[in-house]
Amino acid sequence: MGLCVQSIITLKKRLGGITVVLFSVFYLNTYATTLSTPLSFSEAGRLAILFSPELKRLCTEAEALEQKAIADRQLPDPKLMAGTINVPTNNFSFTQDEMTMIMGGLEQRLPPGHSLAIKSRRTKAEAGVYRARFQEQKLALVRTAHEAWLELYYWQQAAHIVQANRRLFVYLLKVAKSQYAQAIATQSDVLQVEVELSQLDEQQVQITQQIEQVRAKLGRWIGQEEARRPLAATLPKLPHLPSLNTLKTNIKSHPLLKADLGSIQANREAVALAKEQFKPGVVFDVNYGVRQGRMPDGTPRSNMLTAQVTVDLPIFPKHRQTPRLREQFLHLESAFLDRNAHFRDLMEMLISSYAAWEQLVRRDAVFTQKLMPEVKQNAKAALLAYQSATTDMNTVLRAYSGELNIQLEQLNVEIEQLKTRVTLLYLEGKTG
Repeated sequence: MGLCVQSIITLKKRLGGITVVLFSVFYLNTYATTLSTPLSFSEAGRLAILFSPELKRLCTEAEALEQKAIADRQLPDPKLMAGTINVPTNNFSFTQDEMTMIMGGLEQRLPPGHSLAIKSRRTKAEAGVYRARFQEQKLALVRTAHEAWLELYYWQQAAHIVQANRRLFVYLLKVAKSQYAQAIATQSDVLQVEVELSQLDEQQVQITQQIEQVRAKLGRWIGQEEARRPLAATLPKLPHLPSLNTLKTNIKSHPLLKADLGSIQANREAVALAKEQFKPGVVFDVNYGVRQGRMPDGTPRSNMLTAQVTVDLPIFPKHRQTPRLREQFLHLESAFLDRNAHFRDLMEMLISSYAAWEQLVRRDAVFTQKLMPEVKQNAKAALLAYQSATTDMNTVLRAYSGELNIQLEQLNVEIEQLKTRVTLLYLEGKTG
């Protein structure tokens, strides 16, 4: 029996070890598959929201203020008082004097007017400010992550373009060497192409540096491991852009301005709270005193009940309540000015971004319809002319370098157009 039990235990241990190994292999395969899955434009925005400590902090602050608003509405805790009164110091007797007693009591303070309700409303308004800031921060995070994704896409595509053009220049080098071998071209032509190739290699190194820097910037928002994933091969299709007048109307409901409205409401409640301080506060005291000993006629001494009301008298408000009220009015005015400044900032961003987007659309059309076909045709014509010895190598190199520059510029215009649309999505209050 002992051998059977020992065999079962050994088998369980082996099976447990196999289970752990299988789970580890499955997890590593899943993790590797995730890292090899292309990172799309929209997923970058979702990951930025998921991994953001800034959003979690704002949400936590809002929840904390909501809890504080509950506490702010409650009355102060009553105070319990206990002690002795009028104890003679010659013998510390509790029965010698009639006024000696053991006393216990309660004290309850009532703040002036509706201070508690107003204070609670102010705190709720402050929580609303953090909720609105949460929404604005989410928009800003998605915008930043999307812009970083587009920048990384640009540099990776630029690397492909440069690599493709390098193959063209390698072909040009073969042509130049062939022409030189036939005594049609000079050695200078060969050297010029080699210089261009070296410059392309140096440009490739610079692009690689930019890729790593932008990848690190993207990793700040979505995680460095996620940023190492390959990017999706295609650019995103963003929603149709509304008219400028529609955007101007809708921008008034932007989360940044909603946060300002919450701040204005909180300051209004602060003004109301300052006004309540002109009203008196009240303190209620109830005490019960127990006397020991007996009266001269032999009857027990009676106990004593004391009740009193203490009222604050704010009859000198000139240097206390009035300055505090003025302070809160100034804070309220400052909140209005903040909203006005933010509204102007958003309008400036909207008008400039919309104008930039329109011009970038036009530029992209020019590149697609005119420039790219023209530079390609020019490069082919220059190469044919060189091969027929009717032009020099400088003309060919200028033509192919011009084609490379136009390709990079067209890509840049396309990316800038999308980045501008991302900014406009932020102003619309949308994440994509």
